[in-house]
Amino acid sequence: MKKKFLLLSRIMGLVAFYFLVLIASIFLTMSVLIKGEEIRAPKLIGKTLKEAYQITSSRGIYLKKEIINFDKNYKPLTIIDQFPAPNTLVKEKSFIKIYVTAELTEVIIPDLSNKNLKECERILTKSNLKKRFASYINSDEVPADHIISQSYPPGSTVPIGTTLDILISKGVRDRSFIMPFIIGQEASQVVYFFESKGFKISKITRVPYSYIEPGIVVKQFPSPGFRINPKNLISLQISE
Repeated sequence: MKKKFLLLSRIMGLVAFYFLVLIASIFLTMSVLIKGEEIRAPKLIGKTLKEAYQITSSRGIYLKKEIINFDKNYKPLTIIDQFPAPNTLVKEKSFIKIYVTAELTEVIIPDLSNKNLKECERILTKSNLKKRFASYINSDEVPADHIISQSYPPGSTVPIGTTLDILISKGVRDRSFIMPFIIGQEASQVVYFFESKGFKISKITRVPYSYIEPGIVVKQFPSPGFRINPKNLISLQISE
């Protein structure tokens, strides 16, 4: 009876052992199937689209491309970036996203001079060009918010997507002066002085002064030392 019990125990032990081995084998097999073999992503940056397909097809990797604007630093249909990055571990049959420059197409630079900023942007968009830097300076000849010059001359040819720098007018610079001390001066000379500089006397008030001869400035606005430009209002009070 004791021998039968020992034999049965051994048999059950063997069955349990092989069952555990079977479970472990199934688990490992499923892990491998789910995980797949990992390889390092190849470096595709700088490669042509044709070269990239040749490299990845031999390694069981698929490509997902995105075309971007032409970049003058790279030849047409050249990969300039990728995700995941080179040497990153990826699974077989996974996708690598690549960013590829567009085919080279040239466009003619339009003449933007004397165009307003809104019209300039519309023309650039229509010509498949882009505005990069915009600088502003005062100009006596070009109205405010209009283009003075551009980084590429009109009529020249550049690749599609090229960026242009433009110089924009801020209009005529306001002339400014320090308000002088004019009390005691003859009003006619004061008026002539300001009007010759582009200023206008907005108001002249005459007040009686028995001890001052007529036509002399006795009060001024703005006060002496105040910075003024042609937009400021100037008023005088003169003796009568």
